[in-house]
Amino acid sequence: MAKHAAPKPTTRHIPYAGIIAAVVACLVLAALLFLHPWEGLLGNDPSSDKDFESSTQPTTEDASSQQLAESTEESTPPEGIAASEPDPASLAGMLAAGSVTSIRVIGDSITAGYLTDGYGEIPDTPTIVYAGSEGVYHETAPEVRCWTNDFRSYATDHGVTSFVNAGICGFRMQYLAEEPDAWLGGDTDVIVVMLGSNDAAKESVEDFRSFAETALTAAEGHCAHLVVVSPPDNDRTDAVNLYGMDQIDSVLAELSAAHGWEHVSLLDVLQIVSDDLNPDQAHPTTSGSDKLWEAFHDRLGLA
Repeated sequence: MAKHAAPKPTTRHIPYAGIIAAVVACLVLAALLFLHPWEGLLGNDPSSDKDFESSTQPTTEDASSQQLAESTEESTPPEGIAASEPDPASLAGMLAAGSVTSIRVIGDSITAGYLTDGYGEIPDTPTIVYAGSEGVYHETAPEVRCWTNDFRSYATDHGVTSFVNAGICGFRMQYLAEEPDAWLGGDTDVIVVMLGSNDAAKESVEDFRSFAETALTAAEGHCAHLVVVSPPDNDRTDAVNLYGMDQIDSVLAELSAAHGWEHVSLLDVLQIVSDDLNPDQAHPTTSGSDKLWEAFHDRLGLA
């Protein structure tokens, strides 16, 4: 029987070209997945987004300018209204509105201008400021360098045609309480009362409170607007204080709050043992009186 020849092993030919093509395809696909070349064409390039964001974000200078503009816009009052318009019910508001034509200031020697330049040298005016059981007193001359006359100059420049300085040396809140008509005179648009320096050396703080409430209530009945002023501190050598001027200030502040009177404190304006006060440590010098006017002006918001 014839023998068949043994079969030769079959050799498979690997398609190298196909493998290479597959590898290249994979590389291209990977590049497409990671590099996203189409995003630049479609406007979605992340780097472009960053550039756009940085270009549209305001710089520190721009942000500051924007904030300033916004705050200015918020703080700008409506057209026709002043930025710092005072309360129309205050002395400053009434003067700004031109509704004050007469002012009367009730006080003691600090209001009269005792020991300031001109006091006792320039004759008093013919205007009677008190006529009662304590006698008859005339008004200090407008030329005396006291805080009240600085107030007079300001007031007359703002439409006030009648200004009376009814400051009398040695007078107290008690006198105003007992004889209000003798000291207040007729009705006035505005009455300013600064008393208490002499009371602190004469009666208890409880009595002062009682006198003050009676006196100031009477003053309120003679005017459209009442301003209550706490006098400056002192360490007087011409008398003995029974209590500190801070207690006078507290009483006047409390009464003003309870009754709705406008109150301003000058307690801390003058410095003891300084050029603000004369040697008696009670009466202001001319420069000290200037300070009282400046504080009175600023604290009441007078323009």
